[in-house]
Amino acid sequence: FDTAVRSYIKTYTVRKREHSETMLGRTVIYFPLFEKLLLESGLPTDLKYLSVVESALNAQAVSRSGAVGLWQFMKPTGRECGLSINSTIDERKDPEKATRAAIQYLAQQYRRYGNWELALAAYNGGAGRVNRAIKRGRSKNFWKIRKHLPRETRNYVPAYIAATYINHFYDAHDLRPVYPDADFQTTSTIKVYNTLTFTELEAITGTSRYVIEFLNPAYKKDYIPASIDGNYLVLPQDKMAIFQNVYQLPDSGNRQYLVGERIEAPRYTAKSLLV
Repeated sequence: FDTAVRSYIKTYTVRKREHSETMLGRTVIYFPLFEKLLLESGLPTDLKYLSVVESALNAQAVSRSGAVGLWQFMKPTGRECGLSINSTIDERKDPEKATRAAIQYLAQQYRRYGNWELALAAYNGGAGRVNRAIKRGRSKNFWKIRKHLPRETRNYVPAYIAATYINHFYDAHDLRPVYPDADFQTTSTIKVYNTLTFTELEAITGTSRYVIEFLNPAYKKDYIPASIDGNYLVLPQDKMAIFQNVYQLPDSGNRQYLVGERIEAPRYTAKSLLV
């Protein structure tokens, strides 16, 4: 491994073991969704590990520079990719919408370079910096032009390789994933079109406020705002069944919600893009 890769692996396995175990446990919440959307888009499913680098799979993550969510979008980039950011909602924190936006942005960078190392570098530092490094280094080989990139971008691909490695070989380092409760692992997603408060959801389904907030991190004010296009509601699968029993079905003429995909814990094997 490259020296920088080794350093990141040491961070995962020694310096921040507890954080790593929490992150590994959260893979059961987010990786099935990431894999589903990546497969639909025709992109490698290993791109899911990028979110580990960006946020350690924390949908509420906010960086010093103001990047937000699982995929750490800045406001301008998020909006360019179609995410709503206003007083009631920040879709950079919406797991599904933010993942779709990240896929869109990653696909754009891959079309630009035809190379995943450069595409990942551009995801972090922007195409302008990567283009300048290519020009200075007279190469499209990431490892040859790496010294011409800013430090964070220079280390981004090594960080990605380390994140991929630790997700495959955590047991070799005696890391024990801290898996979340079952309520977080098997969920259902629907779209709601009318305003729906978290208090109503608590009363209707018996779901705790903490679970509702964790599964629906994009909403800033304890309610899902009305939307012509619909906003996502995620609940534990058994609680969603209760919710659906309370509200009429879509074919009865009520557009309150539209049944979505069931998301389950992952069963996958994967090979890294880069290692």
